[in-house]
Amino acid sequence: MNAPAAPLALDFRALLARGEGAQAVAFRLGGELHGCDIRLVEEVVTRRTIQPLPDMPPHLLGVLMLRGEMVPVMDVAPALGLAREAARAPAVLVVAMGDGRVGVAVDAVHEVMDVPPECVRPAPHTGGDRDAYVVCVARMDDRLVTLIDLAEILGERTTLDSAER
Repeated sequence: MNAPAAPLALDFRALLARGEGAQAVAFRLGGELHGCDIRLVEEVVTRRTIQPLPDMPPHLLGVLMLRGEMVPVMDVAPALGLAREAARAPAVLVVAMGDGRVGVAVDAVHEVMDVPPECVRPAPHTGGDRDAYVVCVARMDDRLVTLIDLAEILGERTTLDSAER
């Protein structure tokens, strides 16, 4: 049985807050470079068909079949204040959530990166919902990577799903 994802995200925040390094999966979403705690991501799936279902909430793109299991695929771009270019997902991060798995639609997956503490800066506050999900910003070479709390976003989205039923 998989461990709940939320404690890992809290550890990710705590590691960075204590000035320790962490590992993140870097991905592009809505034209921006983001990263999330590598321990949340079970696998990356590309070039799979996402099957829409009737009466889905807007943040649920559909399901994909993965080794006989139906995995719901979420669109987290709106939670981050980003627009999706199209209702497609060239790549999906498969994330452990409680007893199941959830897919997160992204535009591209770039790399696994080590995030040294000296590269981490506080995220600018925007005053919007995005602030709750952004852990920090990391300067990696000549790139800025927004590190997000994916477990927090998915927890929020899962709660919204339950409330809509």
